[in-house]
Amino acid sequence: MIKIKVLHIITRLDKGGSAQNTLDTVNQLDKNKYSVTLISGYTYDPNGEIARFISDNSIDYVLIPDLVREVSPVKDIKAFFKILFFMLKNKFDIVHTHTSKAGILGRWAAKFSGVRIIIHTPHGHVFYGYFGWFKTRIFIYLESLTALITDKIITLTERGKQEHVSYGIARPGKFIPIYSGIKIKEFASVDIDRKKQKENLGIPSDAPVIGTVTRLDPIKGNHYFISALPEVVKIFPQIRVLIIGDGSERSSLEQAAKDFGISRNVMFLGMQTHVRNLVAIFDIFVLSSLNEGMGRCLLEAQLIGVPVVATKVGGIPEVVRNGMTGILVPEKNSLEISRALIKILSDASLRNDMSQEARHWVSEKFSVEAMVEKISGLYEKMLEVKCVLK
Repeated sequence: MIKIKVLHIITRLDKGGSAQNTLDTVNQLDKNKYSVTLISGYTYDPNGEIARFISDNSIDYVLIPDLVREVSPVKDIKAFFKILFFMLKNKFDIVHTHTSKAGILGRWAAKFSGVRIIIHTPHGHVFYGYFGWFKTRIFIYLESLTALITDKIITLTERGKQEHVSYGIARPGKFIPIYSGIKIKEFASVDIDRKKQKENLGIPSDAPVIGTVTRLDPIKGNHYFISALPEVVKIFPQIRVLIIGDGSERSSLEQAAKDFGISRNVMFLGMQTHVRNLVAIFDIFVLSSLNEGMGRCLLEAQLIGVPVVATKVGGIPEVVRNGMTGILVPEKNSLEISRALIKILSDASLRNDMSQEARHWVSEKFSVEAMVEKISGLYEKMLEVKCVLK
């Protein structure tokens, strides 16, 4: 049987939802049906976790160092031609790109190399909240132009589809929403000694714990989260807040905690390997994003049984059942974040109900197997439409 050759391209494999989605797709596509290759730029992988995953699962991986997130005309041109020549040499049936930079360069390289089927997953968008008006318009123009050569665009949520359409990227028929899936068994089976884990972190056993796993960059709205904490600390002086992740705002967030007089309550843990074991001691998971494609971390937290407080942006309302598995709040609103945190922390019964509902909700709807099955189904449909399958 001749296998269908598929190339996935992502700008970076740094720890996060887009990278995990891509790795899971590449790894779990039927190896009897597909021959899959993965391209990315350099990845920040201090613990070697991603490299081990690629090696352990024998993923056919190609590094293109010039593929970087920042706009760099020289590197962008180099990356484009390296990707183009690689495609010309290997003759892929399908090219599936992920994220903005890889999406632009990869799709045009696919077009010029004669690839029959071009698919893109943006994993969110940069149409608001990231850049100024002029730069944003350039991105919108590039995305709408590149959509013309794209067969299908996979959005992570229905809201993502609607936003792309509203910004004029393409007509509705170009899009197909497919929820980003997670490994249900891995997260549902997390079983740790909460008391010992707290002890290892120097947290009193009776102290409530809230936290987040996120990039410490402006778009994630973490300053609004920090600004919400003084009111929470007044009522729960023993509370500990775990900030897991790193980014450009780390020092300013640490300074904000000092300025609010809550440094003893807030722990900046940086990048961590066994994140799920830390999230398992949370009483509430917080995501204060200003723009979010879906919020994969919210699914993972809910599956572990942690209620969430999250902003009502992007695809988040599709993955959090407001009042059932957590509380949704307006973006840029520290007061509403603090009120939601206090409400859940003050009511053990509500917290327990949300925990149980969260586990059930995610396990029923957001498995990685369902995601890969839908992506594979899309491939097969496009292969038939393009008459690639005999």
